[in-house]
Amino acid sequence: MSDGSSAFDSIAAPYDRGMAPLERLGLRQMRARLLTQVKGKVLEVGVGTGVNFPFYSPSVCLSAIDESTDMLAVAFSRAVVLGRSVHLAKVNVEQLAFPDGCFDTVVATLVLCSVVDQHRALDELRRVLRRPGGRFLLLEHMRPEVRPLAWLVDGVNLPWVAWNKRCHLNRKTQQAVVQAGFRVEQVESKMGGLLRLIVAEPI
Repeated sequence: MSDGSSAFDSIAAPYDRGMAPLERLGLRQMRARLLTQVKGKVLEVGVGTGVNFPFYSPSVCLSAIDESTDMLAVAFSRAVVLGRSVHLAKVNVEQLAFPDGCFDTVVATLVLCSVVDQHRALDELRRVLRRPGGRFLLLEHMRPEVRPLAWLVDGVNLPWVAWNKRCHLNRKTQQAVVQAGFRVEQVESKMGGLLRLIVAEPI
């Protein structure tokens, strides 16, 4: 738990407007497909403005966290408008305030690109998932599999991170998921692997 400000507070209000073109180009559809696979007690990490809320079944028990107070305020307003019951909390994904194995599903969409310590975050997500049978649902941009595009992303990444301070374009997140002790069950790639939907199980 952190009482300090977050780098994401300043973008909470304009975030949805800025993401709207990408949502229309297929990101919204990928979110919808991913979230058909949630079950049971669910934790969404890096919930942001709550853009995933419309895609959750009313039957799931949903908790959602973010490090940004301002993002959580927008998410709360969205939940109220949707009539969506969700427990919101300000928690850092690298230090989750939940006991081991307490969730059936963990959801992370466009989060692992921006965590400070990706390996520690993945260790925490694995820790709080039920074993066996827990499910990790990930939608993330990462280093592409197609070589010319990968080189381009590598070249752009340094000035991009210098500008935004947190978001990395070329993390090898799928490999990191496997290294953290997950078995990848499903991968859907777009744009040469720049954007991927991943379903994994903790082992």
